[in-house]
Amino acid sequence: MRRSIAFVAACAGLLAVVAYCGDPGPAQLRHRPVAMRLLGEGGDPLVIMIGIGWAGDGWCSGQLTVTATETPTEVRVDDVVDRPPRGDGGCAGLGASNGRAWVDLTLSAPIGTRTVVRASDGFVLPVVPLGG
Repeated sequence: MRRSIAFVAACAGLLAVVAYCGDPGPAQLRHRPVAMRLLGEGGDPLVIMIGIGWAGDGWCSGQLTVTATETPTEVRVDDVVDRPPRGDGGCAGLGASNGRAWVDLTLSAPIGTRTVVRASDGFVLPVVPLGG
């Protein structure tokens, strides 16, 4: 009887911890930025695209996110965070282009003459034209 009570108490404790902490969701991966592109004429001047190496066929909307720190002279881009979708449900995959996936980065001011660099090592991201 005591073992049953102890087991039930342990299970209840574990469930309480999971309920309090929440489901951590799928593991996240990080990808180093390798390139950037501008949206061009007619595109949002506050948005640039950050490219990462991507071997897969596609990815889901919202799966890739990126942040950056802006100064008057540069935009320091953090690693792109990849959170694969939860569950077994599929998604309408966004296509990769020339071995790269592209994620939008919204800036607080237009890029202008600022340099875009990888935050981890200061590597200047080359500009790849749209469609390239």
